[in-house]
Amino acid sequence: MLKSIFLLVAFFAGLVPIALGQLSSTDKAFVMKAAKANTYELKAAQMAQNMSTNDAYKTYAQMITTDHTKAGQELASAVAAGDPSMQLPTGVSANSQSHLDLLKNAGKAFDAKYRDQMISTHEAALKLLHNYVGQPNDNPQVKRVAEELIPVFKKHLEDARKLPKQ
Repeated sequence: MLKSIFLLVAFFAGLVPIALGQLSSTDKAFVMKAAKANTYELKAAQMAQNMSTNDAYKTYAQMITTDHTKAGQELASAVAAGDPSMQLPTGVSANSQSHLDLLKNAGKAFDAKYRDQMISTHEAALKLLHNYVGQPNDNPQVKRVAEELIPVFKKHLEDARKLPKQ
């Protein structure tokens, strides 16, 4: 009898983190990558607003700013619901920083480099999102945000491919 009670308590104790929406190691790894990538997108879009001379690029960068600001807010809310003590990174990865440095020093080639980066980073973001939502036992709030971002980022990728080549 004592063994049965112990197993029952252990079973329900294992469900408590899921019921409370806590973040697993998979959730946390995804969130950290997504937050850094989102920060990169916002910084690159700000550079495009300031450095591009092409209105199509400026319009695209404004869309990126609007959509990625919203994405960052939604991700932060989902994380806060799952783990209020978790702090999202405010910086970018080393790789993203090298992309930003490349843009900063691109001169007249800025638009072409920005276009190429938007294509490659949105392809990578879509892969990250699809991999995450395909994992079992994801945090439901974070998973919902990821699922909702897939069509948004597909549009970003399609629109980046349509930017005029310089």
